[in-house]
Amino acid sequence: MDQKRLEYFITVAEELNFTRAAQRLHITQSTLSAGIKALEHELRAELLLRSTRSVRLTEAGSVFLPEARAAIEVLDRARAAVEPLSTGLRGSLTVGVLSGLTVIDVPALTGEFHRHHPKVRLRTETSQRGTSGLIDRIKESHVDVAFVGADIKDEHLRSRAIKRYEVHLLVPADHPLARRRSVRLSDVAGESFVDMPAGFGQRQVVDDAFAKEELSRQVLIEVSDITTIADYVAHGLGVALLPPDFAAAVGDTVRTVPLADARLAWTLSVVASATRPPTRALHAFLDLIPHHIRRDRVF
Repeated sequence: MDQKRLEYFITVAEELNFTRAAQRLHITQSTLSAGIKALEHELRAELLLRSTRSVRLTEAGSVFLPEARAAIEVLDRARAAVEPLSTGLRGSLTVGVLSGLTVIDVPALTGEFHRHHPKVRLRTETSQRGTSGLIDRIKESHVDVAFVGADIKDEHLRSRAIKRYEVHLLVPADHPLARRRSVRLSDVAGESFVDMPAGFGQRQVVDDAFAKEELSRQVLIEVSDITTIADYVAHGLGVALLPPDFAAAVGDTVRTVPLADARLAWTLSVVASATRPPTRALHAFLDLIPHHIRRDRVF
């Protein structure tokens, strides 16, 4: 099976657009289309549904995609075993990133990686389901490595902690709880909350804490960028459970109050699969991460 055809298919599956895929691959759209048709003929299966407006995977295409990625990884490892290191790394690397993440300087990290390893096809992606979505993408072999907001305990994943966040209550400065030395979860169960959507790591920590105490709460506003939550609290739209540092940007308009009955924390981690052998490209990317951690950033 021709490796180029596999790469063509993977790129179209990622872009779901033949024009963008051809641009990424630096080939003509007709060459790309011919390669995909040849692969489908070889497999005797339709992998993509094409129309004038959209491209989407067929059921066979969805099943074949992780296998195609795995095949490319095997070929890259086999080639690396006999090629001298001077030829450089090859292959592809897909990096999952959380919205609003600045503790990791992702542009600088990916830029340095590309300068060192220009033959590796590098791309980033986010998920509307945050941490849970990125973890699913890793398990499905769509993403090779991801920055997630959770302390991962999963035998199928390999995880490294980057930063740990202690959680306090954030309230508007004029809120009745603003002058308290501490609060209990039961004190705030009746409040309206500003929080991340379900699936994000920080949201899961708080949901689990309330469930453990058999308490319920109302999330009035959901935002996808955690760094903006304190602004919503400052405008009186609800309270939040976040690290105190997140309130610094809004100054005196928000107060932070420690929790008396729970020590809540969540962790920013970098995660990869523990079931797929790591490629040399993945090792090289992981080695660069410590050099691009911004100690002056909150998240």
